[in-house]
Amino acid sequence: MATRFWYKQTVSEVLEHFDVTPDGLSANDARVRQKQYGRNALPEKSGPNPVLVFFRQFLSPLMVLLVVAGVGSIALGEVEDAIVIGLAVVVNVVVGFVQEWKAEQAAAVLSRYEIPQTQVRRDGVVEVIPSTDLVPGDVVLLEAGARVPADVRLIEVADVEVDEALLTGEAYPVKKQTAAMRNSAALGDRANLAFMGTLMASGRAVGVVTATGVRTQLGDIAQLVSETEDEATPLQRQLRRFSILLGSIIVALAVGLSGAGYLMGSSLQEMISFAIALIVAAIPEGLLIAFTVVLAIGMQRMLKRKALVRRLIAAETLGSVSVVCTDKTGTLTEGKMSVTQIRTRERVHTRMDTAPEDVRLVLVAGALNNDVGVSPEGEPTGGHPTERALVNAALAAGINVTDMRVQHARVGEVPFSGERKYMVTQHKADGVQTIVKGAPERVLAMCRLTEGDRLYWEGAAKEMTQQGLRVLAVAAKDKEQRLDEVPTELTCLGLVGISDPLRASTRDTIHRLEEAGLRIILITGDHPDTATAIARDAGIDVEGHKTVTGTELDDMSDRELRDRIRDVAIFARVSPQHKVRIVKAWKAQKEVVAMIGDGVNDAAAMKASDMGVALGSGTDVAHETSDMVLLDDNLATIVASVREGRVVFDNMRKIIVYLVSDTFSQVVLIGGALLLGLPLPLLAVQILWINLVTDGLPTLALTTERGEADVMQRRPRSQHASLINGEMLFLIFVIGLLTNVGLLLAFVQLEGTVEIAALRTMMFSSLAIGSLIYVFAIRSLRQPIYRMNPFENRWLVGIIAVSIVLQLVVMYVPVMQQLFGTVALDGWMWGIVLGLSSLQLIALEIGKELYLFVQKRYAKSTA
Repeated sequence: MATRFWYKQTVSEVLEHFDVTPDGLSANDARVRQKQYGRNALPEKSGPNPVLVFFRQFLSPLMVLLVVAGVGSIALGEVEDAIVIGLAVVVNVVVGFVQEWKAEQAAAVLSRYEIPQTQVRRDGVVEVIPSTDLVPGDVVLLEAGARVPADVRLIEVADVEVDEALLTGEAYPVKKQTAAMRNSAALGDRANLAFMGTLMASGRAVGVVTATGVRTQLGDIAQLVSETEDEATPLQRQLRRFSILLGSIIVALAVGLSGAGYLMGSSLQEMISFAIALIVAAIPEGLLIAFTVVLAIGMQRMLKRKALVRRLIAAETLGSVSVVCTDKTGTLTEGKMSVTQIRTRERVHTRMDTAPEDVRLVLVAGALNNDVGVSPEGEPTGGHPTERALVNAALAAGINVTDMRVQHARVGEVPFSGERKYMVTQHKADGVQTIVKGAPERVLAMCRLTEGDRLYWEGAAKEMTQQGLRVLAVAAKDKEQRLDEVPTELTCLGLVGISDPLRASTRDTIHRLEEAGLRIILITGDHPDTATAIARDAGIDVEGHKTVTGTELDDMSDRELRDRIRDVAIFARVSPQHKVRIVKAWKAQKEVVAMIGDGVNDAAAMKASDMGVALGSGTDVAHETSDMVLLDDNLATIVASVREGRVVFDNMRKIIVYLVSDTFSQVVLIGGALLLGLPLPLLAVQILWINLVTDGLPTLALTTERGEADVMQRRPRSQHASLINGEMLFLIFVIGLLTNVGLLLAFVQLEGTVEIAALRTMMFSSLAIGSLIYVFAIRSLRQPIYRMNPFENRWLVGIIAVSIVLQLVVMYVPVMQQLFGTVALDGWMWGIVLGLSSLQLIALEIGKELYLFVQKRYAKSTA
């Protein structure tokens, strides 16, 4: 029989199915079942294989081409070139390995929720055994404060409430009973079941174990987390497509141009050398390193804002998020019960620290009719969360609860029970006072009320309930009451509204995320009315959108859910499995999804999402499964992180334009010289120097750019958007075209009149110094350079100075001249070098203006 149907079975049917009596299993039956079902333990998941992670770094198309170029250089005896290429390979492999290597511990952490010892009846005797020895059919005894050791069908209860936030996320403990339920119910509504890992908030219970280990609800989540694969992030997919495209173009160019040269009479060895030089020129070796650095800087900036990014690649992912799925309890709300509203006949009051006399009277009564203790430090201790909220409110109002209890000593009581739905206490102080607290419909029935009073209190209770509050009525009379009778002739002092209040930053955070174009979806285990009230209060856009429950989700196929997902703003009474389906449905709509949560019930959905975000105060399972942890539990940190993620992506695009435009210039210069039958204008080692040093160092400075002013006013980009957009291609083409014409013309004119080593040094220096100049314009792809402060990025200024010195060292230090094939230049040669160096800056600025002009014309024509 399926586990999910135990709540529909009567106690006798459950006992009969497991062939057990309330006295428990025999020791022999327990041994047999232990062999059949195994240990009551959750699975552990091994981490990734470091060897596989290491070799995976060589699978990038660009890395394959570099390795091939290095092997080819060795075969041709070009040892210096091979060494430099080898260094580039090693740096990229090491950086990639460090980035990817992480341990997957989520399933192992779940095992911390297993209960070490459990009371069980066997052969009619109560024993204490390790919880791992429990088997289906065992009869277990549960008490307040204990964690439930397995999934259990309750057969006896005494005022039992269970905190199931671990599984459902619901803030309030759930009242339990033993009667069979005939209708289908969501996980949080199965009132005769208790689940592994949940907490007994109050009462005592006896139950029959229905599932152990991986077959429990907690085990289902562990399995779900284990089976949910880590998918590539949008950036990883874009980088893969970019690498394949760039690699294909490089191979096509190398094969085509070297083949053409061979047909024109060049030797095979010369063309192989040329192909290697072209491949080295075309591959921006510093690109992968720069991307890693820009991600690491993004991580550090997020950490300063109290957001710990656990995976390097995730530093950018949040910037591309378009849908945020968020849990309620502990995420949007504070995760603890608080008195947020008190209604008396005179007023509606919401600030406990400024309570007027009639509100103080309610708070005093609520603190006296209460079993929660108060420590010497003035903090509530133990007890039910609702009663702790009442004591906290009294303390906030400046009431000395300890002294008040001494002055009004309790002399009698009737404890709260699920059947009565109220609690009675009697106190001695100038006579005997009777106080009653409980469900409004029960307490108001005991009060002496006029018709107007009754309509007022009943209307107020209904209104407070619709606001998502748990409502208690407090009443009293200055007379002694027989404790074996239902109280009568009470005066209603007021209604107390208790809720899990919103975090202070929630509304502003939701508003700013929606301004940035993100859709916010509430997913909670709470009831629909409570969820809707919280969503409205938080500022989530619910108008015109539906609320769907877990039961309704069960009736939908995955396809139906995908088709309807955009019409839904709230999912209520959902299970962890439902959350995974919701995340996958949004991803099927081509959205980039973030899942924010703090509990075990959120772990699988966090792993299934593009970006799992855990609260710092959340469970270890949530932390281990997440991509990012909000250390300060402040949702406002999400806004700052989204901005930082967008800045990271912008900086990546600037780096691509910077490196690829230089690469384009080198490729066309080399290819043009070949087609004209001229010597190679650059050596492979010179190309590597440009790519790794005079391009590479400024690229690292570009990673520190702070972002442009409008970054949070843009819509989230599509996950299918190319890493290189039309604007970038346009700029790369214009820069390459204008620069190449100038460089190639200069090379053609000077070839034969200047020694080849000097001419190569001029081409080498023109490209190197040109990239050091025009990097200042790359800081913004739309804003002209004269509107930017060149000293705003101090790292860039310093690195440019260092790079110029290094370039001069390569040109004038003898040992470096021998390694790089350079010579010292005369004064007139420097004049030509500086003139050619300015071509890239001029080309980029022309490209910006042309692109903006075309965009404006297009906008006018479509207006």
